[in-house]
Amino acid sequence: LFDIFVSEVPWTVSSKELKEYFSQFGSVQRCQLPFNKETGFHRRFCWIKFSAPEDVQNVLQKDSHILEGAKV
Repeated sequence: LFDIFVSEVPWTVSSKELKEYFSQFGSVQRCQLPFNKETGFHRRFCWIKFSAPEDVQNVLQKDSHILEGAKV
């Protein structure tokens, strides 16, 4: 699998929304959005796993990615 690291994820964005957004660039195998057990909130970063290297290249070719008004 081919991974990308995404930081500055808005608090209001879920792993489902991340997977849906990044699916436009290729086949997303998994979205790993770690949570802080003490606070119950996610840690504002995630890993997106794609099935092919060209999917990762598609993501990197876009200048910026905006989710809920925030650049990730």
